[in-house]
Amino acid sequence: MEEQLKKIGSETIGYNRYRFLKSLLVDDLTEVEQQEIKLYEERHEVTPEQLKFKKDYIERIAAPEPLIDFKITKKWLWENFLYNYKEINKKDFIQTTETLVNLKSIFYYFLKDEQFFECVNVNPLSKPSFDKGLLLVGNYGNGKTSVMTSIEKTLKGIKGYHFKTFNTKEVVKMFEGITSESDFTKRDFNTKMNFGVKLFDDLKAERDASNFGKVNLISEILEIRYVNKMKTHATMNYKQGFAGDVEKAVDEIAEKYGDRVYDRMYEMFNIVEFKGKSFRI
Repeated sequence: MEEQLKKIGSETIGYNRYRFLKSLLVDDLTEVEQQEIKLYEERHEVTPEQLKFKKDYIERIAAPEPLIDFKITKKWLWENFLYNYKEINKKDFIQTTETLVNLKSIFYYFLKDEQFFECVNVNPLSKPSFDKGLLLVGNYGNGKTSVMTSIEKTLKGIKGYHFKTFNTKEVVKMFEGITSESDFTKRDFNTKMNFGVKLFDDLKAERDASNFGKVNLISEILEIRYVNKMKTHATMNYKQGFAGDVEKAVDEIAEKYGDRVYDRMYEMFNIVEFKGKSFRI
């Protein structure tokens, strides 16, 4: 017993061990376990100064980035897109008839050029509008993500154009990593996901989240963003076995996220078919 207590004095238990011991009744704890809890709490006591620093830090990272006023042009967008594409993907943007048609619709959208409404890959399932976000639908691996992350970097910090990308699988992992002891609280997560212009990459590919109960997380986020009138962009693949069928891909939204989200997709998104086969083959 004495040897065990000496060892505890030199080694602090981890958070998971502490949380397990705190879940037990005091009467069920051994003397060693009680000492483990006591030492953990002594060594992890948070002072008022630390609490203030933590609060200030969270407010700083949650605050929106200052944006600049800048009118983008077609020439500026093209040159900076090509530069950022190569920086991110470590290769040049492949220019083919299909990739240029894809890019043209995205450029016209962000330039607010009415030629966007005439683009052949802007699908009439949803009436096009600059007030809606972009929903890119296409084959897996055909450049949807690499193009949009390059556009994101190109437009970073520019008022009226700036957006932030999150992969849906990563969003689930972030949510599942939230604990009551975490700096990244549920409130901070909700603020990050539910406000500001966001792009959710790879819709329908994520699993349900298991934290605070099992939840269809992306469905909830899309519903809240709709209610908050937040512009949202997204990418997704065709339904498996139905390549080239945009309508089937969009119908799959109802299967994954429910009818409420499906009904609102047409109000939230311009549906753009991203043509071309996978570059990964």
